[in-house]
Amino acid sequence: MSRATGQSSVVWRARPGHVLRAVAVHGLVLAGLTAPPAVAAAVERHWELVFALGAPTLVFTAVGGVSLRKWQLRDLRGIEAIVTLVMLFALGAVLAVPAFMVLGLSASDALFESVSAITSTGLSVATGTMDWSLSGHLLRAWLQWSGGFAIAVAGVAVIVGPGVTAQTLGDVGIGQRDLLQSTRTQARQLLIVYGAITGVGILLLLQLMPSWWEAVVVGLAAVSTGGFTPRPDSLASYSRVAQAVIMLLCLSTCISLMFYVLCWRSGLSSALRATNARGVLALTLSGLLALCALVVLSSQLPASALADVLLNYISALTTAGFSVAVVTDVPPAVAFLLTAMIVGGGVGSTAGGIKIDRAMSALRMIGLTLLRMRTPPRAVTHFKEDGAPVKSERVVSLVAVVSCYAITALVAWIVFLMSGQPALGSLFDIVSALSTVGLSSGVTGPDLAPHLKFVLVAAMFLGRLEFLAVLVALSPSTWSPWRSK
Repeated sequence: MSRATGQSSVVWRARPGHVLRAVAVHGLVLAGLTAPPAVAAAVERHWELVFALGAPTLVFTAVGGVSLRKWQLRDLRGIEAIVTLVMLFALGAVLAVPAFMVLGLSASDALFESVSAITSTGLSVATGTMDWSLSGHLLRAWLQWSGGFAIAVAGVAVIVGPGVTAQTLGDVGIGQRDLLQSTRTQARQLLIVYGAITGVGILLLLQLMPSWWEAVVVGLAAVSTGGFTPRPDSLASYSRVAQAVIMLLCLSTCISLMFYVLCWRSGLSSALRATNARGVLALTLSGLLALCALVVLSSQLPASALADVLLNYISALTTAGFSVAVVTDVPPAVAFLLTAMIVGGGVGSTAGGIKIDRAMSALRMIGLTLLRMRTPPRAVTHFKEDGAPVKSERVVSLVAVVSCYAITALVAWIVFLMSGQPALGSLFDIVSALSTVGLSSGVTGPDLAPHLKFVLVAAMFLGRLEFLAVLVALSPSTWSPWRSK
């Protein structure tokens, strides 16, 4: 057997046994995905749904309980933690498929709906959702809430624990790890923040929504920047005040959740300096002002549509995917929404997209390049952020993620165009899937060709896990036994 040489000779390989044990140890996390809607189904006496949700709940509760007593994950490698994250998301999506089939979806549509939920996207191919039981709506909302935080942040933090591996997963969506001594302590604090925002949001919506259960499921979806609602028109039939509150909830979690922890520990000014909150708020306000100017200058957008346009922009930027009106009537507005969806929220938030942090770094790189064109050959200039040089690893990661995003979008778009789909509408929905937004131009629906649905499923999964995690999990070299170390 040939041995690896060069850089490949010093990399760690994932050990399948350790990965399987890591997944098993977190059986309780997987059981938590189906347990609450299973209880709701039992209360409603929806027995088919109880069985579809209760079976995986019991199985993974038993697996997790036994594994926690038998194994401890003290030597999990960084690559193994990343692969475990991918497997948890994949299993979470598969577990809910039988339940969605009970709700009337075909197997392929059930997979689409489940992936859209666990990735906190919100694209849907379901019809007749207003006829679903409460437990069916809770299933979608709870999966989004869990995908927005419980697995992507708290679950992974528990998997990797403190140390180097935690830093390795920082680029998979868990930012600001170095600000706390313990990764597990950070996970608990972020979970408290997430739960508090969720509770406050639901309490507010209870006063504004037509029914209590809509307040609960929409509140869960809003905090996770998910986008599922019980109604086929998304938020259009709710009051303007309810729409505004929902968008504010989306904004509250599209910044790093560490902002709230640091506010409590060190004050507002320190939290603003240490997190991406300033960047998110600046982009939000600048986009809203630009759209106001567009409405004033454009004859295509009447002044009466201003509120709808602004709210849709916030939904796109936070990657929540709620809509208060049709999003593709005016091309200039579509361009704003596409840009907002591509950028997305901040690292360490529940939002998708390439992240504002990376977009701002890319702009600084452009500025530095222009500066170097005007400086003498011997002048020394550094790529800095907040006065400190940026490590090369971060630049490489930024380029890799943005490149993967662009290549995936291009390939998916070509497939859609070759299948006879409209160009702008296809691009819009592909970007929506890659950035886990959920807004749709109307291309995505139950009548979409099966192979195009699978393209969007892959896009949602890749986008939620930021491409690199999935690619490394699927790479043969990750598992190749070149070295036994």
